[in-house]
Amino acid sequence: MAGERQSVQPPHFVISSEGEILGEDTPENQVLVRRVVACVNACDGITTEELEEGIIADMRKVIAQAAPLLQERSQMTELLQREIRAELNSRKKKQ
Repeated sequence: MAGERQSVQPPHFVISSEGEILGEDTPENQVLVRRVVACVNACDGITTEELEEGIIADMRKVIAQAAPLLQERSQMTELLQREIRAELNSRKKKQ
């Protein structure tokens, strides 16, 4: 089901501050380390407290609501620009 959290087995490794695997170097652990590093980088500037309070879920909700509106606005802007160009071209041809 979408949105369900998957149970992750605890890894048998440690990640160094440079992002290196110390312990079992398996393909699965490498994938997990890559994900952890991506998460840490993506959360730069967000406090631990904010993360614990669910700021990421809140941001996802806002983005889900705002994205369609922004896309619609962009499409309308593009349509208006095409109409303006067509009108200007039409006026040039009449001159």
